[in-house]
This record gives sequence, C-alpha cells and structure tokens, in this order.
Amino acid sequence: MRRASAGAFMFCLLPIAASAQKPAGRLRGAGEPGPMIVERIHSGFLVAPDVKVTEVDKKTSELVGGYAGWVTDDTIFIGGGGYWLANQSRDREMAYGGLLVQWLMHANHRFGLSATGLLGAGRATLATPVSDLIARGDLRGRIDRPAEAHGAHEHHRPFPRGFLVAEPEADALVRLTRHLRLTVGAGYRFTSGRDDSRLRGPVGSLGLQIGGGS
Repeated sequence: MRRASAGAFMFCLLPIAASAQKPAGRLRGAGEPGPMIVERIHSGFLVAPDVKVTEVDKKTSELVGGYAGWVTDDTIFIGGGGYWLANQSRDREMAYGGLLVQWLMHANHRFGLSATGLLGAGRATLATPVSDLIARGDLRGRIDRPAEAHGAHEHHRPFPRGFLVAEPEADALVRLTRHLRLTVGAGYRFTSGRDDSRLRGPVGSLGLQIGGGS
C-alpha cells in the first residue's frame, strides 16, 4: 500500500518537473513580447552642387549653385541653397537663395525620387526702358534734363530690383556609390516683386548629392 501511494505521488510530480526543465528558447505565446530589433538610422551632412537651365527675361539661361544641410534617416533633408546667373552681364544679373527642404524616397536604393521646395528671396538687374522707369517713378529725381526725359523711350537702363522666390522641384535619383547620387529634376520658379514675369519660369536641373546617411 505504501509503495502504491509513493508511486502515485511520484506520478503527480512528473508534470511539474517537466515544466521546470522546459528550454529557455521555447516558442512565444501570442501575448508575449518579441525580441528587440536594432536598426541603424542613416543620417548625415549632405552637399549638392547643382546646375539649372531656366528662363530669365524670356531668354534661356544657366544658373549655378547648390545646397547643403542635414539628412535624417535618408528621408528628410533641411538646409539652405543658393543660385546665381552664370552668363550674366552689366544689365542682366540674378541671384537668389533661401531655406530648402527635401523629401527623399528610396534614397538608399539604386533608383529613388525626391520632392524639393526652396523658399527665399533674391535680387536681379534687368535692362528696362527708361520711359517705363519714369512712369513708375523709379527714376524720380535722376533725370534732370528735359531732352533726356523726352527721348527716354529710346533708351534702356539697368535697374536692380528685389523679389521673393518659391521653387518646387521633383527629381530622379541615381545612386552611383554609397555616398554619391546623381540628380535630374524639373520644377518651376515662382517670383513676387517688380517685373516678376521676367524672372519666373520653368527650371531643369542636373546635380550631385555628396554625403548623407546612405
């Protein structure tokens, strides 16, 4: 009888012993937390020299410049950019710059896309008919001789003016190396100010992105 009782007692302890010896790497239940996964965040400083082909004062023109700033997680770029008219002359100059924000998609892949927005201000000098300047009051006090004023419609004068600028752009990205991408894009430059119709126009760009977090 004692042997039978002892056997029954040992039989009851078997499930408890088996549970205590269950391996640590067992399958998780539905409500148990999973393992911690650590992923590297790709962030870093980026410099991008850029060349633009655009229209200034109804003429095809080239702008040189670029932008620089910080890329976070290969997705958001925040920095500043500036551009200058390459083929400028005494009566035809333009430069502008400002805050530049860019959203990158698949920047760490072979091919990617980006959407860029520049918001800032600039200054331009364009040859303007003297008669127009007189009519607007821009040359008030600068023309003293009646003969010069009488023949003003026959002359042009370089006249500087400031303007605000907003330039959205979409780009295709081609990854050449880990830290070098080729960019090809198109956009439009909107301006607000005196003679803004002579300063705004479509923009095509070709550039390089150097650095970043990829």
